[in-house]
Amino acid sequence: MSEWKIGVDIVEIARFQQLDYSSNKQFYKRVFTPNEIKYCLSFTSPAPHFAANFAGKEAVYKAVNMFCDVKLHKIEILRDTNGSPYVNMHLSHEETTTPLQVKVSLSHSLSYAIAFAVAHKPTKSASNPMKAEAVSSHGL
Repeated sequence: MSEWKIGVDIVEIARFQQLDYSSNKQFYKRVFTPNEIKYCLSFTSPAPHFAANFAGKEAVYKAVNMFCDVKLHKIEILRDTNGSPYVNMHLSHEETTTPLQVKVSLSHSLSYAIAFAVAHKPTKSASNPMKAEAVSSHGL
């Protein structure tokens, strides 16, 4: 047996367009990691990327808050070599004793950024995987 939790968040990109990085560095440094800031600022228009990352952090928080007490600045949304987002959480030693898998998906339009996160935490009885039964359409 295992536990699954989901989280979703949507953010207006205009909020980040109005919150210029150069004038609001303290806010960005409080909410985003240096790697996230570097990634978002690498784009001509960083606002959609900041909004998507922020939505990602919120979605991950909603998905994992039943498993661990993590703050937004401890949730990091990075990109792999293909550009796909992945989650890096900076948790305390006590919080990392039980494996926690988190997946995130991000998207944005001209006006909104959205994120969907799924968190999976195996329970102690997860060593006995659930058995699936095949269903055949013969005889129906």
